[in-house]
Amino acid sequence: MRINEDKLPIKYILGIESTLEGYPTGLDVLHHEVTLCQRYPDRYKGKFTLHAVNKYHFPDTVKEHLKTSIEDLLNEGLIEQVNQEEGKESYKILINPFE
Repeated sequence: MRINEDKLPIKYILGIESTLEGYPTGLDVLHHEVTLCQRYPDRYKGKFTLHAVNKYHFPDTVKEHLKTSIEDLLNEGLIEQVNQEEGKESYKILINPFE
């Protein structure tokens, strides 16, 4: 996965996304995951879990807020849920809007 800076919202270029209301939005979660895929392609292959997002990537965010943000990504068709087992929810990135 790659990030094309010409398609990147200005909030990520300026690094101010965490100061904005509603952070993290679904797009913020997706941006973070795509960034990890770009930096560590052998480790992150376009999939992520709710547990990892909650515990490691956005530890100060209420889990219910993250679920809502991820639900937004599902509704937009940007990701799909590949495991629905409680505690093991995982998702696959279908569309990278930053490419």
